[in-house]
Amino acid sequence: MKRKISRRRFLASSGATLAAASAAAVVGCGRKRSSQSATPTASARAQLAPVASRGGIMRVLNFDAMVTDSLDPHQTMMGPIANMHSAVFSRVLRYDDEAAGTLAPDLADGMPEQPDQQTYIIRLRQGVRFHDTPKYRFVYPKTAGRELTADDVKYSIERQADPSSPQARNFYRQGNWSAIDRIDVQDSHTLSITLKRPVAPFLNFLAGRHAFVISPDVVDATDHVYFDLAMIGTGPFMLDSLQPEVAVKLRRNPDWFARDDDPDGAGTGRPFLDGYDAVYTPQDDGNQRVLFHRTLVDATGFPDPTAVATEQKTNLADIALGETDAGGLLASRLLLDRAPFNDDRVRRAIHLGVDRKALIELLYPAMDGRASAKLTGAVAPAMGSWALSPDDLTRRPGYRDDSAGRAADIAEAKKLFVAALGDRPTLVDMKIVFAGIPKSIPERAVGALQQQLRVVGINVVPVIDPSGFGLIAVALGRNIDGATEGVAPFTFALEDGGVDIDDWLYPHFRSDQRMNSYRLQDAQLDAMLDKSRAEFDNDARRRIGLDIQDYLLAKVNARIEFAAPVERRLSWGYVRNYPMPMWYGSNQDLANTWLDTSHPAWRTRP
Repeated sequence: MKRKISRRRFLASSGATLAAASAAAVVGCGRKRSSQSATPTASARAQLAPVASRGGIMRVLNFDAMVTDSLDPHQTMMGPIANMHSAVFSRVLRYDDEAAGTLAPDLADGMPEQPDQQTYIIRLRQGVRFHDTPKYRFVYPKTAGRELTADDVKYSIERQADPSSPQARNFYRQGNWSAIDRIDVQDSHTLSITLKRPVAPFLNFLAGRHAFVISPDVVDATDHVYFDLAMIGTGPFMLDSLQPEVAVKLRRNPDWFARDDDPDGAGTGRPFLDGYDAVYTPQDDGNQRVLFHRTLVDATGFPDPTAVATEQKTNLADIALGETDAGGLLASRLLLDRAPFNDDRVRRAIHLGVDRKALIELLYPAMDGRASAKLTGAVAPAMGSWALSPDDLTRRPGYRDDSAGRAADIAEAKKLFVAALGDRPTLVDMKIVFAGIPKSIPERAVGALQQQLRVVGINVVPVIDPSGFGLIAVALGRNIDGATEGVAPFTFALEDGGVDIDDWLYPHFRSDQRMNSYRLQDAQLDAMLDKSRAEFDNDARRRIGLDIQDYLLAKVNARIEFAAPVERRLSWGYVRNYPMPMWYGSNQDLANTWLDTSHPAWRTRP
């Protein structure tokens, strides 16, 4: 018999099912976020408004239809397509609140039991079924409508950890799952995972932004998921259609396993929307404002904060501003196995030569006196206690914004560059591949970087990725593979983030990891990263994480971080319970969104 368990019961039971006290810290119950890095909105999870009307298709302008590298939910390095994935697929666990780092069950029927620090017993919900429509039954008759089992979870994890897979190079989170010694299926709804050694963030792996459970049936002979029809999951929405860089359309899954979980008294029968249409944003403020102002779309964002402020003020009673610190960052990646970036003096010179404050003011101008971006080290400020303090950063070389500090940084940058490459009569050409999306990067950042690095002795030769990030993603993949041609020695783009400190550091900077596109090999750093994974005391783990970030800034500079944007979005007042995620991969929360047909602005909606 299917158990109907409320969200409150899920969260209430999570602490009781953990056998080890140290594991409670991993769940996030005791994690504190520093006040100075709290999001611009309320730091506590927003209360949900009770549902007064149901149905309707919500229409938005955003980047959801952007496929940067792969449609396969296990093989995408980053990107907006994770929004679609998170609405269609489910995870074993989920983040109840990313800002707080708290976890809750998703497919699991309660938090995993932990007899010891290396064993996790996962009991799955009864009655979870894959999406069931005529087209899915035609293409995947073995999967459509069948019950999800422990074998599906086992397959989804082991697939990514298999070094013999023809797609092994593309499983970017392989380093998470390779920590597993074995997975034993005890019955159709119970499995036991045994680790090779204790791993503090393992529960976070099960809730990760890309930790989706799929059916083996949708994977082809080359271990790849190619087609939109293969996007058949167990999530709150089903994929109706996908036109890359045009639109993605989702429709309500009437048989969603969590439809009757009580989201803080909002009623039953989630999702409340009939569907969600995300039209690829043209990145044209004028066009977006017209579509939004005429209620042809229900929500949108603008590249320029001044446009947000202008549109918001046209009718304050009917328009809501959503705002949060982003869980991503603007950064450059360098390829360390070749000149000139194999010389740490060159990397340090670039780090010191960039004027981060000037970049922020240019790319992310303030809105009504409120910051539109923040200085960031290796972790975005949205990640609270894991991130270096912004106040601390502004006192460090490379981040100082006072005139004396900038002068000292530029002088040191020149000195380091001359020491590495010699005192040359001409500038040194340096090709930088800039992401073409958002358009503010090629339109504003190129000239700024050229001007700032020219002072150091560098002539920036810009190359714009017209696909946005797709060509960069391919080149970074070749970086990882050790290729000599078609690589990207110097990039400038928005970086995907994470929630746990491990998401930000371990897969990117450990020597053997799939996201280490820098070809960085640093035994001391590896030891620090391993120590972080093995530390279960939350305060001690935080200190290790801060030490790692200090080391990256002082000794490595493989990824040069500039800033983390503040995410802003306007929505009409009739859009209720529309969460403002910190980054891509949280569209499962659209299950609580609804359209208020009693709102005055609703009457003008075509």
